[in-house]
Amino acid sequence: MALAPTVPTGAHRRRGAIRAVLIAAACGLAAGGATAVAQGALPPQVASLANSSGSWTLLAFALALPAPTAFSGAVCGALSLAGMLAGYVLTDLLRGYPSSTGLMVFWGAAAVLAGPVLGLGAQWLRRRPGTRAALGLSALCGVLIGEAGYGLLVLAESTHPLYWWGQAGIGVLLLAAGAAWKLRGPGVIVQVVLFTAAVATAFPVLYLHGSVLVLLVP
Repeated sequence: MALAPTVPTGAHRRRGAIRAVLIAAACGLAAGGATAVAQGALPPQVASLANSSGSWTLLAFALALPAPTAFSGAVCGALSLAGMLAGYVLTDLLRGYPSSTGLMVFWGAAAVLAGPVLGLGAQWLRRRPGTRAALGLSALCGVLIGEAGYGLLVLAESTHPLYWWGQAGIGVLLLAAGAAWKLRGPGVIVQVVLFTAAVATAFPVLYLHGSVLVLLVP
């Protein structure tokens, strides 16, 4: 009796990488369109969900986790954010609301620069021990906590604080869960706390400059 031919591991990985990248791009496109529709339609307590960098960051990180390699994970992170931007811009355009050049430049830069970092961070958290896993986890949690702080301090008059407290809580819970899942030893735990604090501190500064660009460039 003839045995079924075995598929080489490399072929499995290539198929898995292509599948992960296509799913990331498609889900990103759908999420961007949903974000455009949700703006102005959500209750005040969660209205910031449609304007939050944290929600897009969390989705990009999650979409990169199933990728079979670090490279494909980085590509998933970049394409998911690019897909979100494309979905948002196209949906608003179809609704008669053209997007500003500043918004497209800001999120285009985020897709190119931050997307691969998030995707690689997801892979490091999944596959690498020690410091690299700590860096991967802190990239996500630092953004969630940093933006929540920005929302509470800078956007307090125009947004509901409940959302930002919830996002901060999610960031802390993910930090604790990720640390319990992958990180071992007090040294690595200290590292992930310090890395997360650094990202959370840097985020408001970078985000503020990006927000100014969106407002100033028509």
